[in-house]
Amino acid sequence: MNVLLLHGQPGSGGDWAGVRRELETRGFSVLAPDRPGYGRSGLPAGGFEHNAQALAELLDEPAVVAGHSWGAGVALAMARLYPDRVSSIVLISPVTPGDRLGRIDRALAARHVGPLMARAGFLGAGAVLTRTGLRRRLERAMPGSDPKRWSEVPRAWRSFWIEQRVLVEDLSSLGGAVAAPATVVLGARDRVIDVRSARRYASESGARLVELADAGHLLPMQRPVEVADAIATASAIYASSGAR
Repeated sequence: MNVLLLHGQPGSGGDWAGVRRELETRGFSVLAPDRPGYGRSGLPAGGFEHNAQALAELLDEPAVVAGHSWGAGVALAMARLYPDRVSSIVLISPVTPGDRLGRIDRALAARHVGPLMARAGFLGAGAVLTRTGLRRRLERAMPGSDPKRWSEVPRAWRSFWIEQRVLVEDLSSLGGAVAAPATVVLGARDRVIDVRSARRYASESGARLVELADAGHLLPMQRPVEVADAIATASAIYASSGAR
């Protein structure tokens, strides 16, 4: 079975290094590209549908599409726009159509102050990553990530801001039913997304809900085995349904 892994905002395909290794040991064929506007993509940043179109072109046959955070919105858009290429979706720490966005999200999306905040924050993150002690602690805390890709983060501040505007302006566009079976994976201690909204989305859409009691937002990087388990189970459910 093919699996397409979509990173969050910001990020890179390296955020899935541990999940990818785990899935490949189980016989899956895995793609973990950089989304438009990030890393080595070469494509400009854009909205959910822009991402969906670019990433659907990577698939020659149906795949389990797993998205983390903002990338979960892309997975939803792919399931709606390209149902023949999506066998099932796994939404990990996801943004969902009913999210209640806070003041920080809206400030980061503002036309004038947003880019300034994003650039300052990303430059600060880059400075932190040059400190050996802090970097080592981060590596221990995120065993599923590829530290070699972290140096790319400060360059992505503009893509982050563009996607933040999309989050504020277009989140409701992700609403509506999708045909693909869905799984929602949450960390109960997530302070980034609206966890209650994600639980409600899972209940109302009939999605399978997997909740990790002692986990936060960065599940692919912090809990790669459990995330791989959820993806493998989604694939098995699809296969056992007799779908073609």
